[in-house]
Amino acid sequence: MQTKRQKLYRAWRWGFTNSQLLGGWTGLIVGLGVLRWGGQFSGWSVGLLLGVCGELGLAGWQLSNLGRVYGAVPGIRRGWQRWGNWVGLGVSLGLLSLPWGLFGLGSRLLVRLQLPAAWVNWVGLHRHGLAGIVVVGYLGLLAYSLIWGPRHWRLTRQSGTPKQMVGGLAVLVGGMFLWFGGSLGLVALNRQLDATLTGTGAFWLTAGSLGLILGSYTLVALLGTLTLVWSWCGQPTLPVAPRRGPAGYWLLLVVWFVVSGGVITQTLHQPRLGATTMISHRGVDHGVGVQNTLGALRHVSRQHPRYVEMDLHETQDHQWVVLHDENLRDLAGVNVTPHQWPLRRLTRLTLQENGQRARLVSWERYLRAAERLHQPLLVELKTTPTDSAGMASRFARQYAARLRRDRSAVHSLDYRAVAAVHRTAPRLRVGYITPFNWVSPTSVPADFYSFQRLSISDQFIQAAHRRHAAAYLWTPDSRVAMTQAWALGADGQITNQVSRLHRVVAQRPTSALWAVVLNFTLSYI
Repeated sequence: MQTKRQKLYRAWRWGFTNSQLLGGWTGLIVGLGVLRWGGQFSGWSVGLLLGVCGELGLAGWQLSNLGRVYGAVPGIRRGWQRWGNWVGLGVSLGLLSLPWGLFGLGSRLLVRLQLPAAWVNWVGLHRHGLAGIVVVGYLGLLAYSLIWGPRHWRLTRQSGTPKQMVGGLAVLVGGMFLWFGGSLGLVALNRQLDATLTGTGAFWLTAGSLGLILGSYTLVALLGTLTLVWSWCGQPTLPVAPRRGPAGYWLLLVVWFVVSGGVITQTLHQPRLGATTMISHRGVDHGVGVQNTLGALRHVSRQHPRYVEMDLHETQDHQWVVLHDENLRDLAGVNVTPHQWPLRRLTRLTLQENGQRARLVSWERYLRAAERLHQPLLVELKTTPTDSAGMASRFARQYAARLRRDRSAVHSLDYRAVAAVHRTAPRLRVGYITPFNWVSPTSVPADFYSFQRLSISDQFIQAAHRRHAAAYLWTPDSRVAMTQAWALGADGQITNQVSRLHRVVAQRPTSALWAVVLNFTLSYI
């Protein structure tokens, strides 16, 4: 009687050594390499579209072949009748894999997604309400596609039970966790060694680490796929696989080494670790002072950041107050919004943060203080449904000339405000803040982009550069996050720790190559 482990091991051996599958595995590896290489070019092309369609079709064909090798798919004639279902399964799994890297291709496809600016803006402004719906819907579709879908689509002669399918999914997820943990361990080792190695030594250490991470990812992804399909087929007991694989097995290894070498070379030669624009988030450095107040501004200006980023809300009397939150409950202990009180009453409030106290300040007074300090500002224009009509355009008419003279800029999470300011003052630098990165920057044209850092990749940064727009990231505060952003090639960082950022970008670039390895790892999840 075979144990479950022995049965699974046989399924893996059949998936690796069967001659019917080698051509498919080879084609998939070549296709992934070509798509990753082609991802460095902008926009869609006929070749890229054909490559994506060909890869999806080949994935469906390979899944069908794998089911047939496991003895659960009928003969070739009836199997071809079900090929469309397998392709559909491959497409759905590919779409579900997009948020998790899609074998390193996720950001390369998302950065090409073109949508109307109004749609992008609506999603961004309603992201908190949409998040729960999207997560629940995604998890439901994922569970259906991986656990119950193959039974309903009747892809195999004998379908696996939900318990078997959950077990197969657990093997895949567990393998990915092991891969990720091992990769982070390798990143930690690189971080220790990069500080002592010469430039050449650090370069080869990085290249070898990328190869190990890519090789282990390929192995784990392949074993996980074999386990899933074997589970969909009812986990059949297979005969003993041949001890030696066919000659084509060595061709598969050669192809993998060639494609992987190309991926690693591309990763190592992308521009990164250059000059960084330093931007103080909410006018604070290392928690000294209350955010968006004059005391914090005076302190952080001594660090000489390129910009001090600060926030504006419109008041009841259609003026502006320097404030981030839409409600003063947390900072002032008063349950009121800026639109409910006039400016004079608001500026009598005392704010408290981190054991420090300061007065809420008007925009006019803050701007005068910044001008006396010769400190350029990055003004975040906050919007709410209660704003007066034409608020953003009115702001641009009143302050654009002054901000341009000060070498300051404006950005906003609301693309309507970005467009209004740009129409009114086309010579003023205006940027768009992305709450997350999921569409092409060309969908929302701007002079620069303030990208949310958690969902960023070098693809979005390069897409901004192709528009001759700067790419800033918000808000890296730890040394790890700052070094990651530096290694991605970001033009600037909006941070609460400007003094720490000074120290990070002052180090030898080769001592930060470990962040290239970390970013590469994260591109696959």
